[in-house]
Amino acid sequence: MQQAVSYRDRDGFMVQRPSGWRRYVGFSYAERYQQLMRSGLYQKLVTEGLLIPHVELDMDETEKNRFYRILVPERIPFISLPYEWTAEQWKKATLTFLRINTLCMEHGMILKDATPFNLTFYQRRCVFFDTLSFDTYTDGDPWMAYRQFCEMMLGPVSLMYFNDSDWGRLTVSQINGLSLAFISSHLPLQSWFNPVLLLHIHLHARAKKSGTTSVKKTFSREKLLVLWDLIHKSVAQWKTRERAVVWSNYYDTTILSETYLESKTKIISNWFSRINCTNVVDIGSNDGHFTLLAGDYAQQVIAVESDHGCVEKLRDAINKKQLTHIETVVADIAAPTPAIGWENEERSSLLQRLSGDMVLMLAVIHHLCIGNNVPMAFVAKLAARITTRYAIVEFVPRTDPKVAEMLRYRKDIFDDYQEAHFQDSFGQYFTLADVADCTTTDRKLYLWEKL
Repeated sequence: MQQAVSYRDRDGFMVQRPSGWRRYVGFSYAERYQQLMRSGLYQKLVTEGLLIPHVELDMDETEKNRFYRILVPERIPFISLPYEWTAEQWKKATLTFLRINTLCMEHGMILKDATPFNLTFYQRRCVFFDTLSFDTYTDGDPWMAYRQFCEMMLGPVSLMYFNDSDWGRLTVSQINGLSLAFISSHLPLQSWFNPVLLLHIHLHARAKKSGTTSVKKTFSREKLLVLWDLIHKSVAQWKTRERAVVWSNYYDTTILSETYLESKTKIISNWFSRINCTNVVDIGSNDGHFTLLAGDYAQQVIAVESDHGCVEKLRDAINKKQLTHIETVVADIAAPTPAIGWENEERSSLLQRLSGDMVLMLAVIHHLCIGNNVPMAFVAKLAARITTRYAIVEFVPRTDPKVAEMLRYRKDIFDDYQEAHFQDSFGQYFTLADVADCTTTDRKLYLWEKL
């Protein structure tokens, strides 16, 4: 058996094997597992698309003596983490959590914890995947996950909606939750007039600071249902603030010409039709024009983009087209999500999770090399790390207006930012399969095949 990657739950753990994930269920969870499966709750949640389904694995005699069950959950190709979500995704996760708890109550159960790390996005749905989080509920029991819900879900999502969407990414610094006092102090004055935030963030923070908080002990079954309904209705109405979006109109107004976009699209479409790529990673996806194009040819596409507005625009298009094979990540590839938690292994880094047989790096080279001072050789190495087969990379030369604009107010120390150096750097990991000029520009598209 390989080393378990989870440790917090004493009722079981997850292990990743070459054939997929396995969830080992301890005998301590036997009665609750039976209640989950026999009460109809499991089937209800799976039917509504709220819970990842699983099958029970046949066990040998040794395994039967050690474990109550071994579960094989449905495989999720890519798991995004909370600090890689947009504000709308955070809101969807919060509403999904409340919906699941409401259904739990109908079957005499409740979720014993309230961490957003038990949720992810899969086939346009927010899904829950921790089968051992379901606990038996007796009327009058306290909501044991109340403070965790306020610190890890309600607090962050309120900061994103009442303050700024970048707060979601900042939660990477506190994976066990932001303190109530911290959340309260960073929410604007208007949040004090929201009944949900007044009670569950601001007054909760004051009560906790004074050591008098006992609100969770007053919740009966009826009160919990009313409470969850009120929070659900309030959060569902929240709207993000209008903010300046740097890149969401990149192909509409800030990029050279419509002819350039048409030319670029035609070239990449031709390459996709020539090669059979299953999994595509689009680095610096912008509003997703080429992510959606890749989706016409691949079975799975992961779009990585740091601009919240761009990702929201892409997710709107995904939902409108009802696409189930494209996922998004809010992240800066120059500073990707790190591995964090216990021994830096509890939550894996973005680069540990990001892989495909094709990587797209379109109109991003100059941002990495000039905007972030990343050596070209490092960019080539990163591309080779992500892809197992192909890379489509756009080289933006020094003569390009965008490069000139980037260098306008800074010293030009980038003598090696040349096409020959670009070719040499990528040539360390790839062989050149094709190259094409983008019409009306000096930009070139390179199709690289991994050595």
